[in-house]
Amino acid sequence: MRQKLGGITMTTDGPKVTLLSWTNNPIETVHAVWEASKNEEPLLDPAAVAAEAKTDPDYKARIQELFLKILEQRIPIAEHVNFVFMLEGVSVSFREQMVRHRIGTCASPERLGLDIVPDLAKSSWWSQSMRIQSMERFAVDGAFRRPDSVYENPRAAAVYEQAIHSAQNAYNALVDVGVPMEDARDVIPLGATHRISWSLNLAALLHIVGERSCWILQYGLWGPVIRGIVNELERKVNPLFRLIVAPPCVEKASDRFKGCVYRLENERRVDGSDAHAPCPLFLIADAKLRGAPIRSSVQVLDRIAVPGFSDRIAGYADLWGHDPFNWNLER
Repeated sequence: MRQKLGGITMTTDGPKVTLLSWTNNPIETVHAVWEASKNEEPLLDPAAVAAEAKTDPDYKARIQELFLKILEQRIPIAEHVNFVFMLEGVSVSFREQMVRHRIGTCASPERLGLDIVPDLAKSSWWSQSMRIQSMERFAVDGAFRRPDSVYENPRAAAVYEQAIHSAQNAYNALVDVGVPMEDARDVIPLGATHRISWSLNLAALLHIVGERSCWILQYGLWGPVIRGIVNELERKVNPLFRLIVAPPCVEKASDRFKGCVYRLENERRVDGSDAHAPCPLFLIADAKLRGAPIRSSVQVLDRIAVPGFSDRIAGYADLWGHDPFNWNLER
């Protein structure tokens, strides 16, 4: 659902992702660049490669296999393929996480939530400005994020809604007494939503999707956006892009478990030091290493008494395109 908010078009049913433009024939472009680096033959025309692939299934399969191997090995050729997305209805808090990927900090259990993305230097964002566009009705129009953890509890939801509407009232009161919108906006909460464009290359996209498909790294913020990105790529570019989604602990092509990136965080969740639910992939892989495989979701759900755990597992199964309890996860 879309609504107008002081000249800003807002979505009130969660983030919406639209792929605006992309490198023509991206899979074939990667193939052409690879071949040019390996021989002295005439350069391949990606459009001609795409046309031939449509009539030759074997040729198409070889091109796609090479493409997936290049992506899996993180060969820099992927940096030649670019995308421009428009994200609508995303919160300010999400924007602050997203743009931080450009800075180049380090992801680790000790510094949870930070990230190194060396090939994001040329990524770019352009967002709607609350400095010059009125936010006078953002609460009334529902242009704010509704965290599941808040709205699962009616009392918490009431407190949250009251805070959001109080912020709108404060904003309007400031504007009414002559405070410029660019200063009044400082009372707008991080949950307010807006629109932002995102330009990045395929190598950077693979990193983002891999890191943010992790159970630990705030699925509530990133899950809908990652799903929207992949759905757009699958629908508009090539169904092969559905295969790029996998948690960072799993090598998608072989289902090989590489080890938990956030093992310490999961261990704290298992022993109760952290009240959040541990990752089911961690539980399964850890049990297998100890020679006691967990064979069903029921066993996991019986162990973890965290509200919404089963729903979250279902959400990740949809995001990963794989039921975690049927994943081989062999080292």
